[in-house]
Amino acid sequence: MPRSRTISPSLLLLCALIAVSACKSYPPLPLDSGASYSLTSDSPRILEQAQPQLSMEQKLDWAVGKSFANQAWVSAPASTRARDGLGPLFNANSCVACHQHNGQGQLPEHGPGLILRIATSGANHNAYGEQLQDHALLGSQAEGQIGWRDIASPGLASSHQANLSHRQYFIEQARYGDTDSMAFSARLAPALIGMGLLDRISDELLIKRSDPEDRDRNGISGRAALRWDEQQQKLRPGRFGWKASQASLKQQVALAFSQDLGIRSTIYSAPNCPPSVPSCDHEFALSQNPEPEISAKLLNAVTHYIANLAVPSIQNTPDLQAGYQLFIKLGCANCHIPATEINTAAVGLQASLTSVTMQKETIYPFSDLLLHDMGPGLADSAATDNTPAAEWRTAPLWGLGMRSRDDTQTRLLHDGRANSIKEAIHWHGGEAEGSLQNYQQLDSHSQTTLLNFLKAL
Repeated sequence: MPRSRTISPSLLLLCALIAVSACKSYPPLPLDSGASYSLTSDSPRILEQAQPQLSMEQKLDWAVGKSFANQAWVSAPASTRARDGLGPLFNANSCVACHQHNGQGQLPEHGPGLILRIATSGANHNAYGEQLQDHALLGSQAEGQIGWRDIASPGLASSHQANLSHRQYFIEQARYGDTDSMAFSARLAPALIGMGLLDRISDELLIKRSDPEDRDRNGISGRAALRWDEQQQKLRPGRFGWKASQASLKQQVALAFSQDLGIRSTIYSAPNCPPSVPSCDHEFALSQNPEPEISAKLLNAVTHYIANLAVPSIQNTPDLQAGYQLFIKLGCANCHIPATEINTAAVGLQASLTSVTMQKETIYPFSDLLLHDMGPGLADSAATDNTPAAEWRTAPLWGLGMRSRDDTQTRLLHDGRANSIKEAIHWHGGEAEGSLQNYQQLDSHSQTTLLNFLKAL
């Protein structure tokens, strides 16, 4: 914060409540949050642009991946052998069906992009698997449809001075009978920007950040989620998904092909069809064929495409830096860590790259990528993805402004329950309760300054 700027009384009180060190000024926030991947543009299609450092050869590979991410897959057998193999159960027939223009998904009443993860216990779990597939090929039957009811949260509304509500999701037209004993977790498809950069964060850094016992006594006990990496055949810190359930971008892409599109790959070779269901016998017969439905080459191409999407630059608004200082002083940066160093040599997924410049870059995803207990307000009804119900990966904030630009289309948090940045803040609890209380102590001008900063990301 510039020294000439008048500090609001609420901020002075906040500094006194937190610590004297909270009153110091921090280095200004750079605008290129994606480092060399950054692009400055007001175009609504910026999320579909390639990062500017690709060579001509790499751009050709990128365009191939874009084609297979954008165009619809069809059922097998088909004359278009390169893109057949859809289903028989699926949630969408292409990547962009859920990630429209590479942005986040829609709520069910508006289109695809929200799925139900199923808790790993309860009746009928084995029949449905880990995820509800609400579409099926002709001749097959979908597992069910997504239904919901609105739930008010009066306790949270009282303590957070906000009118909060969320949806309780369930299965309608259930294929395998009663699902009342089952627990679900709604997951909104995230925007795809920056995933290639997150993939290049070292495992060692994520482990170093992990502090499950809160040894530094700051009230933050984030932990690295150790997940099995099929390619490296070892446990690695997860970094993708709302529960940090995948350790590499390529495996995350392969999982989406498997569970969202019903397409087998070299990483997920088993059919996405539970063995207890007789109509899936044909799919299990196909699984005996070692040839995947998406080849390793095409899986690499789609991964290369997603990994090399540009990251929108931060908007240089008048109160950007003042809001950034507030963000840190409130304690938000304890989990939403602004800066992370990456090594540009760590690009193992991109098989088409032939040369790499050995240098380090600093990116600003605003996330530690760790799991944190976010309190009962955001907790699911049961554990999913081998993760406690209340624990969620810190969501990266880059591109937040684009996701919240239209008030009528804003969908924030894991299930899209928040219709504004302010509402998303009020849902924070657990390890983030202290930061929420600090935010509530600010005067309206300081709160607006913070919100404007977040909208500039």
